[in-house]
Amino acid sequence: MLIILKKKLNLSIEIKKIITNAGWLLFDKFIRLILGLLVGVWVARYLGPEVYGQLAYVITLITFFQVVSLLGMDTILVRDIAHDKEAANQILGTALVMRFCAGLLCLFILVSCVGYFNGTKFAILTLLAGGSLIFQCVDTIDIWFQSQSQSKRTVIAKLSSYSVTNLIRIVLILCHAPLWCFALLLSVDALLSAFALSYAYKTFKTSQQWRAKVTRSKSLLMESWPFLISAISIILYMRIDQIMIKNILGEKSLGIYAAALQFSTLWNFIPLTLSVSLAPYIARKKKESEEVYYKALKQIFLIFAAVGWSITLAVSILSHFIIGLMLGHSYIDGSQILSIHVATNLFICLGVAQSLWIVNERKGSFMLYKSLTGLIVCGVANFILIPYYGMKGAAISAVLSQIAASMLFNLFFARKIFLMQLRSLCFLR
Repeated sequence: MLIILKKKLNLSIEIKKIITNAGWLLFDKFIRLILGLLVGVWVARYLGPEVYGQLAYVITLITFFQVVSLLGMDTILVRDIAHDKEAANQILGTALVMRFCAGLLCLFILVSCVGYFNGTKFAILTLLAGGSLIFQCVDTIDIWFQSQSQSKRTVIAKLSSYSVTNLIRIVLILCHAPLWCFALLLSVDALLSAFALSYAYKTFKTSQQWRAKVTRSKSLLMESWPFLISAISIILYMRIDQIMIKNILGEKSLGIYAAALQFSTLWNFIPLTLSVSLAPYIARKKKESEEVYYKALKQIFLIFAAVGWSITLAVSILSHFIIGLMLGHSYIDGSQILSIHVATNLFICLGVAQSLWIVNERKGSFMLYKSLTGLIVCGVANFILIPYYGMKGAAISAVLSQIAASMLFNLFFARKIFLMQLRSLCFLR
């Protein structure tokens, strides 16, 4: 009995940091969830479906290029620092410079393309909001905190800036501010976050000053490019529906669709947060033995499936109530969208859980092909379904693409993982 108790105690000590770290990350996302619902929904009601649709379109474009400018290397950076803490200054310094340059290039390309295809109005809105592409390079500091299970520092820093931004957003609503002010606030939020993270770093620095190294940048790009292409594919098949809705159905429909999606996509933080905290744990299990490693993966798939089912069932049942209460009658058509689209959370959970396996098996190209599969399914489905079923067609397409990328691909190329996912959906060990 004492031996069993001791083993359990040792396990709890091993994962204590992970649980604490995940707790802080979940706390951060929970507060953002509350503020997002209270303030973000207020913005949607204030602007109305059509004007909110214009803002949603700009945000969609910015979000895509934010993914590009991060270069798909987050998990690689965390892993490399966990394996070699002494090289952290070189790893982080190189990543910072690369992301800053990528952000500048992305902003230039984005504003130029938007100006050409959508006119001066949208180009100005994009330029005002696009500062976030440059300032987010400072988020590299968060990689350092993640690798040392010090996400508490990131949470405090980012929540402080996020709270200030939302106070400003409320003031803008009360002052009946125009659309461009809300677009500019996206850049202000990123700038405040950068200042807050820089201040937090002063209290927990790396042992040496950050410095960039060309050879390190080459090795990072060589390994991260499949993750980057994968991330681009993911954001495309998660956002291409909004671009198509805007061009096929109009800005008002996009406003309703985007507002409803807030209540579906906001739950994505749960599996992502858990995966960040579990990454070092799984990496250590991989070193122990294959048996221990796959046993841990099975447990993780079960946990993530339970999270996905809980979100999907609860939100789907309450979708009409949620939209009516939070957004009002002008957005009520979004309730059907929400009840369908929320099912993506179940398959996102399983896909995020598998990403831990992909990173540890160094199968970056595998992630790429999964994402491209989802993108193809999403593009074809949207092209077929939106003209016939409108916004509901887009929601159905989102679910189909997640099923294809997260599970069906594994049926042919990673059957062992597919069986784990399938069993976890039925809560079977």
